[in-house]
Amino acid sequence: MLTSTKSTTEKRASQARQRMTLEEYFALPEGPPNYEFEEGELVLMNPPHGRHQKLMMRLSHPLDDHVTRNHLGSLWPEIEVHLSEEGRVYIPDLVFLSADHLDRYSDADGRIHGVPDLVVEILLPSTERRDRTTKFRTYQQVGVPWYWLVDPDELIIQEYKLTPDGYLLAQSIPPGEAFTPSLFLGLTIDLAALMGETVKTEEDSG
Repeated sequence: MLTSTKSTTEKRASQARQRMTLEEYFALPEGPPNYEFEEGELVLMNPPHGRHQKLMMRLSHPLDDHVTRNHLGSLWPEIEVHLSEEGRVYIPDLVFLSADHLDRYSDADGRIHGVPDLVVEILLPSTERRDRTTKFRTYQQVGVPWYWLVDPDELIIQEYKLTPDGYLLAQSIPPGEAFTPSLFLGLTIDLAALMGETVKTEEDSG
């Protein structure tokens, strides 16, 4: 068993150093390690921090509950999203498809092929720059209507709305304040409360 695991890992590491086609990427064995695909190259996804995973789990619960109860569509964690126009495959932390766009999910291969209605990326030190630059531009170019960036340490949510001029920062919610997503009317999210944490105010410090 150890030999087999080592062989698979070495094979995937070798593939990460060379260009490949989208078909070859889709034929890779399931990870770990996991990769995203950018214009013929593999991008290694480092194992996330436990706080990142905890926040993703806590955030997904009220979102999924709201989406399900109101028959708005479907929410997925860490699903492959094939952005065909860009020749890229990303694995966002959370992805939402509205009811009108559920045909973009393929039950055959378990991937989304096309543009999601919402992408949520929870920042990590190893991914923040890419989430704010490369992915930001890609999601903007392909037409993802809403993009959230979540800082798990500061508990800040930034909500970007796609406009004719590109992404506009619609909201930046500091820790301890309720976030009312523009996409989900009637939903409020308090990251600090979800994490069971108390946010110190200036009055507390005084």
